[in-house]
Amino acid sequence: MPLIPTQLEKLVEWCATCDELADVRLEARRVFFDTANPTPIDYWPGTGTERSRQRRFLGWFMLSFRLADGTQPAEVAVEHLLESESLAAARRAIRGARFVTARVADVTAGRGARLQLEDERFDVRSRTWGRELRAGGTVITHLIPVSERVWLPGPGWLELPVEIGPGLMRELKGSFQPDPCELERILQGRSSTQDRLPPRVPPSETLDEAVVSMTEAATVDGRGGLILSVEEWRCLVLKFMADGAIAPFFRRVIELAGPVDDVQDFNRWLDLAGNIWNATPQPDRGGRTAYELRLGE
Repeated sequence: MPLIPTQLEKLVEWCATCDELADVRLEARRVFFDTANPTPIDYWPGTGTERSRQRRFLGWFMLSFRLADGTQPAEVAVEHLLESESLAAARRAIRGARFVTARVADVTAGRGARLQLEDERFDVRSRTWGRELRAGGTVITHLIPVSERVWLPGPGWLELPVEIGPGLMRELKGSFQPDPCELERILQGRSSTQDRLPPRVPPSETLDEAVVSMTEAATVDGRGGLILSVEEWRCLVLKFMADGAIAPFFRRVIELAGPVDDVQDFNRWLDLAGNIWNATPQPDRGGRTAYELRLGE
């Protein structure tokens, strides 16, 4: 019997809470989040919440981390939780898991999505993906094979608000396939590849300053869709902020930017857009910005 989503969530819960792996889980958490590193952390907007960080950690811990005997924690969970008739199929699925950055080729409402990684295709079954993803987007995820052609998404999958252009698509396997720990460093703003990426945008004190930074960059790069007034940016942010939907906001920014065919371009527009989001006064927070709330002002 193939692994099903409800079984997978039981494995996730066991790996997150079981006493048997408590010590190794604690040490793994130190490695994943690089807690001994004194470099300040500045998570990409929307990726630094407790739930999102925990889910990404569990995906790595279950499916990429190796115990002393070489097994994955998810394999141990399988032995504890599943019936004997499901063990062999579940073990094969866990051992066949992959961590990929891929383009969303198409989405089937209520069913899932098909991912594309250069010459590879993955038919992923997930009702959540069928509701939330859109064709042309980008996903970073663990994939777990449950049959010859069907996969399940592991915990901690991340949707990037960027469309992969044809140039990057042809080189995706080599250009941007970070492992889960390296991805976490990128999200933390302290990646070892940071010297090859554009410098992070310094926080703006006001929304006006943030819009000026975006306008200057968009003008130089010829991206007229990103040249909006302060009021237009304010309305755009508040529209998505009301729903707590930062990923769709970034997706809209990339749509305005036009085709992105380079990881550096992606980082630059994401940073500039995040700066605008964080510098926008929030009506339900007394007019304070995310930057001010972070500083406890």
